[in-house]
Amino acid sequence: MIRTIKDNDVLEAIKLMDKSTIDNEYFGYSRNESVWIQYFLSLVERQAKGDPHVLVIGSYKDEELRGFLSAETFTNYYTKEWVMDVKDCIVDHDHNNTFVVYRLFDAMIAHVKQHGGKHWRADSIRSEQEAFDYGRFLQHRYDAAIHVSVRGVIKEN
Repeated sequence: MIRTIKDNDVLEAIKLMDKSTIDNEYFGYSRNESVWIQYFLSLVERQAKGDPHVLVIGSYKDEELRGFLSAETFTNYYTKEWVMDVKDCIVDHDHNNTFVVYRLFDAMIAHVKQHGGKHWRADSIRSEQEAFDYGRFLQHRYDAAIHVSVRGVIKEN
């Protein structure tokens, strides 16, 4: 079942994010739980107020959170159209990731359509192979285009 993440669901999402950051390496990021939690809570609050430009949803099985997706729009500076930008798609790797991911993306795309949007994007901060696997899955499932982003860390001399 897919449903919105509300105030009383936040702890489950935080625990799943914590598990994800322990289980996976995210290049170039120093973990700061407080910063991420504040941002995540701001999305949950905006969603509760009815803002269609944010979405925080969870995939549940027997009331257990198996994955969540958070997204927020930005305006494309080439066309002035809004784009739903997936910020997090976090899954519990102890379960069927593919099923959870496509259920979350199907719900996100339905939300975008419902509110008159036409575009979405998702990138990944995982390792190169995992990022390409994620991209290929989304490309195949949604007839999407893969674009590559590059992240760097500036070293001090």
